Parts: sequence; C-alpha cells; structure tokens
Amino acid sequence: MKKLLLSLFAFCFCFSSFANITLNGVDYTIDTLSTYSVGPGSMFYELRMLKSTDGSGRLDCWLMTIDTRNPYVSVEQILGKGQVTGLERPSDMAKRSTTDTKIFFGGVNGDFYANSTPVGTTIVNSEYALTPWGAGGGRRAGGVDSEKKGVTAYTHAYSMKVVTPNGDTLNINHANGAREENHLVLYNHYKGANTSTNAYGTEVQIQLLDGEKWATTGTMKAKVVKKEERIGSMPLNPAYAVLSGHGTMETALKTLSEGDELTLIFEILLDGQPCDVAQMIGGDHYAAMILDDGVVATDGFWNELHPRTGYGVSQTRDTIYFLVVDGRGVSKGCTTKVLAEILKYYGAWNAVNWDGGGSSCMYVRPLGQVNNGSDGNERTVTNGMFAVANLPEADNTIAAIAPYVRVYSLPRYAVAAPKFLGYNKYGVLLDTDVQGVTLSCDSALGEILEDGRFLASGEKGGVLHAALGHITTDLEIELLTSAPIAIRLDSVLCDATHPYQIEVQSVVEKDTISLLSEALTWTSHDPSIAKVDNDGTVVGIANGTTIVVGQLGDFCDTILVNVEIPIAHQMLWDDFRLADEWALKSSAGFAPAWSVPVDSAAPVNLVFTYKSVRNPYVQFAREGEIYSRPDTIRIPMTTDAVLSKVYATFRPNNAIQTKNVVGEFNQKGEIIFDIPVEKHFGTDVAIFPLHFESVKIYLNTSTEDGERYITLPGIFLLYGDVDATSVSDVVSSYTVGKFVENGQLYIRHNGQTYTVLGTKR
Repeated sequence: MKKLLLSLFAFCFCFSSFANITLNGVDYTIDTLSTYSVGPGSMFYELRMLKSTDGSGRLDCWLMTIDTRNPYVSVEQILGKGQVTGLERPSDMAKRSTTDTKIFFGGVNGDFYANSTPVGTTIVNSEYALTPWGAGGGRRAGGVDSEKKGVTAYTHAYSMKVVTPNGDTLNINHANGAREENHLVLYNHYKGANTSTNAYGTEVQIQLLDGEKWATTGTMKAKVVKKEERIGSMPLNPAYAVLSGHGTMETALKTLSEGDELTLIFEILLDGQPCDVAQMIGGDHYAAMILDDGVVATDGFWNELHPRTGYGVSQTRDTIYFLVVDGRGVSKGCTTKVLAEILKYYGAWNAVNWDGGGSSCMYVRPLGQVNNGSDGNERTVTNGMFAVANLPEADNTIAAIAPYVRVYSLPRYAVAAPKFLGYNKYGVLLDTDVQGVTLSCDSALGEILEDGRFLASGEKGGVLHAALGHITTDLEIELLTSAPIAIRLDSVLCDATHPYQIEVQSVVEKDTISLLSEALTWTSHDPSIAKVDNDGTVVGIANGTTIVVGQLGDFCDTILVNVEIPIAHQMLWDDFRLADEWALKSSAGFAPAWSVPVDSAAPVNLVFTYKSVRNPYVQFAREGEIYSRPDTIRIPMTTDAVLSKVYATFRPNNAIQTKNVVGEFNQKGEIIFDIPVEKHFGTDVAIFPLHFESVKIYLNTSTEDGERYITLPGIFLLYGDVDATSVSDVVSSYTVGKFVENGQLYIRHNGQTYTVLGTKR
C-alpha cells in the first residue's frame, strides 16, 4: 500500500460539512462524516471534532435526534434480559424486543449499575421497575412522560400509597427491592420470575380493574386476586403485581381478602413538579445538572476524560438527543461539561450524563453498535433507552431511498458508486445498501459508465439523479479543484494472461474514491518487460522488472511491475529433494524423516512411526514465494496412512496474518489436494506473490500403528484450468527432467534449463 498520498494541488478547499464549535474554551472543527435518517422522525450523525489550532484532541461523536411529534415514533427503555437484575448488550436488547410492527431502531446504554442492578430510579412503560430507598437516590434522571415529551430532573422524589377497603392508607416503601422489617414493597414482572422473598410475611397478588392503566403519577383501581401467608417468593407476570408486607405491613395485608378493591395513589416529582413519567433512567450524582435550562455547568461536573453517553431534551421537549463520545483511544474522551456543550450546540436545552467508559454504546438498526467502544467489544449493561417505530402493519417494502450523504465531494475524473439507504413508507430503515439503483446526470456534470458508476468528467458540479424503479432521489456533486491522489499499490506481480488495470485513488474526508485510470498518461520504462495501454492496463511480456509511470497534470506517481511468465500449464514449485530446507514437526514419538531416492525420477517419501495419540499429525514447512500468479496450487500425495485433514498455510503479500486452507479427506491411497487461489484468497492482485509457509497433515486414528509413509511428488502450480484425475496423471503430465548441481535444483523443459521455481538457494 502507498505510505503517502501525493497532492495534485495544494489541499486548500473547504467541505460544506465542516463547522466550528467551542468546547471548554477551545475551538474545534466539526467534520460531519455522515448524516441520514434512521427511523421515523429520527436522524443519525457521525461527527469528528478536531482542535482548530493543531488538529489534536480528536473527538469521535455519534448523535441521534428523535422528533417525538412523529406519530410512528416513541422512546422506550429496555432492561437487560427484561428485568432489573439482568445484563445484556444494547444491540441484543433491541433485537430481542423488536417485532414486525414494533421496531427498536436506535438507542444508547443507560444507567450506572452495581451488582447487575441499576443504581437510579428506573421506570419502564409507566411502571416503577426499581426505586432506591428514600426519596429517589439523589441522582439526576432522564426519560419521557406519558405524552412522549422528554423530561430531565436534577432531583426527583416518588410516593406510592395503597388505600384499603376499610379506609387505611398504607405507604409503599419502594418497588422491586429487598423487603426489610416492617416494609411494604411493590413487586412486578420487572423483578423477575418471583418476588424472591422469604416466608416471614404476607403477599397479595393484585390486578388493575378493566380500563385502568399503570401510571407513575395518578390514581388507579385494583383488586386482590390472591393472598398467601408465610410462603414467600410469589410468582410474577405482566398481568399482575404483588404487595409484599413484613411485620406491621404484614398485619395490614392480612386484613385483605380475594376480590377486595384497592386504590393506588402514585406520584413522582421532578424538581418539585408532579409528572406522569413513562420511562426514566438514573444519571450521575455529581453536584451539577450538566445542562440546565440552556446553561452548561461550569463546576460540580465530572471533570475527567472518558467515553461518555449523554441524554438531552430540547426546550419544547419534543426532540430527544442521544449522544455518545468515544474515548481512551484515538478519540480522547471528554468531561461531562464538554458532553453538555456538544448537546447544547445541536439543540438540547437540558441534559444528563449516563454511564460512560466501556459501557458507552450507540446502536443503530441494522448496523449494530456504530461507535468504537473502549472495551473493544460491546459491553453488557443493565438498561438502555431506545427510539421505537410503532407501525400499524408489518411493512418490508422499500418506498423511499436516500444517499448516505446529500453532498458528494469529488475530484475530477473520480469514479463513484454512491450507496443508498432504503426505507418503508413509515420511515423505517430496511436496507443500508440498496441494489439496483440507476444513476443519471447532465453531461456537463459527468457520465454514467457501463457498469453503472458515475464518472465526474464534467467541468462543474451539479445534481446526480438516482432511481429505483419509480422511486427517485437526488444528491449534489461538489467538484473539487484539488485532492490527494495516488496509485494504490507500490508494486504488482504480472504475467502474460492476467492484465491488470492500475488503480488510482483519491481520499476525500473518510472515503477512498477511485479515479478513472484512463485520465492519466501512462508510460512503461521497459516495454519489452511489460507494456501499458492508454487506459493504464499492464500486461507482462517477459520475466523481469520495470517501472510504469502515471501522470495527470502536475501529479506523477509510479508502480513497480514484476513480471513472471509461466513456462507451462503445470509447473513444479518444489519436490522436497533439498530436504534440509524443510523443517519437520509431528506428534510426539512420530520421528518424521525424509527418504530421498537416488533415482531423480522417483518421488520423495516422508516416513514416520505412527502411534495412537490425540490429534496425530505430521508437518513440513519452509518459507518461499509462489511463482507468478497460479490459478491452482496442487499438492498430490500417496500414503498408507489414513489422512483426516490437510492444512496448507500461506501468507498473501498484502497481509500480515497467514491463512489456512483446509482439505478434508478421511482416506488413504492417492490424494490430490487442489487449492483454487481465487476461491481462498480473493481477486485482489495485491495478494501476489503468495508466500508458502507449511503443510500440516492430520491423521485419522483408524491408521494402524507402525511405520508409515506419505509419498510427495512435489508442490505444483497450475496456470489455467484444472486437469489430471490421479497422482500418476499429475506426475506424468509434468514432463520435465530434474537434477541437482552444486546444491542447486534445476529443471529441463522443452530443451531449456531453469532453476526450480520459488527456490532461492
């Protein structure tokens, strides 16, 4: 790969996606890498912020805005595995909860947690899922009310009471927590399968009367369905709740009978004001509300750099903001003050800080976690807040398409294939790469190539039209006057039968874009080694190396072309006769060794003593480059052992890691292990030359103990179609004499002598 991108002109142009923001008194430049709708009334932004002075202090941010006025969208909390003691990844929460008509399409992690339980007051679907003892736990809170309006609070306090038929008012201490002495506790299905209480109390199962709904602020009517004394752990399900009492509260519950009607009076105060909260998650317990009525806290905030998750609400409470800032890596993380400043910049009026660090996660359906979590993997957490599409019907038909970005910045002669998103009629994102979209444009802008891509060959920018049947959309093409461009590869391996069109690229923002190679002027330093056509296509002529030069205006770059021409359809790479160059390994006690016959026409044997062990194997290894660009690598063998699997290990030239190619046989006798190169290593020319590493042969335990052999005629390279059906056919089709002279192995083919391919002796 190129180590440096060369500039055609000075890199002096500006992108329309750039803006400026001041964070903690320091100016940053915002690069909006992508922005698109992710669901009904909801937009997603991928942002990169760099200090304007020196480009340091990078912040990678992921923002989602939800307009709750949209009739098809709501904001709802999910608990890990559906209960207050569950841990689950946010992406799994969303997938588990999604149905055909209720789609959780985006969200973030929520509360801090201890012992797999949220630490703040937790309200799910207008039910108290968990309330800390006392008046709310002293934590900030964020959520939505029963009218889908966003809410935040610096302080909050709850009250739950039950009025019995005889007029007694009982105070409910808390919801879904441990039942202590003289406590009355409300339990519901968010606790789990049962109340997990001991036998020293009385429990009453209650059900709301017809037409009643759970509310966190309001009066509800319920009836007693069942009463159990001194049993404990009463079952829970979504249709019922349980009042569980101990001591004085047990005495009060014992006065109730099945069928009794109860009055439930609940209230939660947010900053002293009653609110019917439908969803709520606890935040941090620092002294300041990070953003309070449009004012960013300047003290009392969390003044350390970490990954962050923020929850914001607009002044009208109609727009909700999810924000994740990555940290502990290239993106440095931020304080909660900076978190608030970012939220305010994008329109939030109030905001709270939720759990950060390795827990910070933003989920977008169907992409999964979109931010780069500092753990390296998505962490399991106790809860999350999600944007939800509520549809009147299941709908998987694309009704609208849109580009990932509305403005495409391209240098002239760039070739682009914009990706399109597909939505149903309700705005749910169905497809992140819609196929079958056709492009069209005015000739002054460019042209559409035969393969459907857009070529920016015009003199000015303009509108690029896209259509999927009768569905249409547009995007704007901004023609850049300069951009960094380069030939993609430093060097390439060519032969006479695989023409290679040199790839020229430009980098614009985060995208790597292909340039039309025909736009450059091409020259080969030595056309007798490799020729290059006007479109940048290189073909090998004879073995050797040369340099090909591409020019476009003031730009000039080169690529080294190595040419290796096969001399036959099937060629020998190595026949193991120089046995000392091969390292042998095996299971303990096998003592593998080479048996090299004096007769140069006879193949080499790998002999060993087999005995039954766990995963028995023999292996031969040496490093070496595979000659030219074979279509198939062939390893024939004959053996009296039963071979289970054969692992051939190679390293593509463009990779650091090796790759195993596996053949499964479970047989003895003649075996041909063919390795189709394109199937296993792909079509990128950069994989050549392939580097051979080793062959590891696993033996089936049905092999009989004793002396065993594997006859190895060689490793062969096939150029063109596969032929030969047996090991003898392979050997006979290789009509080349072999001999060793001064330690060098040679082959004779068609009256000429060659050193053995791939050997560097």
